[in-house]
Amino acid sequence: MKTQTPKILTSLCAIVIIGSMANLAQAENSKDKETKELQLFSQASISLQDAIKAAEEKTGGKAMEAEINDESTTVQFEIEVLKDGKVHEVMVDGKTGKVLKVSLEDESKETSENEKD
Repeated sequence: MKTQTPKILTSLCAIVIIGSMANLAQAENSKDKETKELQLFSQASISLQDAIKAAEEKTGGKAMEAEINDESTTVQFEIEVLKDGKVHEVMVDGKTGKVLKVSLEDESKETSENEKD
């Protein structure tokens, strides 16, 4: 039993160290994402309220959630709008306020603004 105690303690220490490293990596990714969102937001020419208004007017629904699209290289607002019991994802250009894309959140089929007009 005495010979197993050091092995158990070593294993526990390794688990704690690995867990700590994973938490640090996750915190770094979160900080990078926040930095990118702040950078994109500072480039916006329109307000978040303007983006929400454009999304609601385009869909005829009511906004539930709004955020900066951090997956884009240009500033875009991603607005979730509820209309007729369905959630629509609306992408709004952060510089012009133009609706770029409207899609149903639970469907992979997307409709770009150019296809609708």
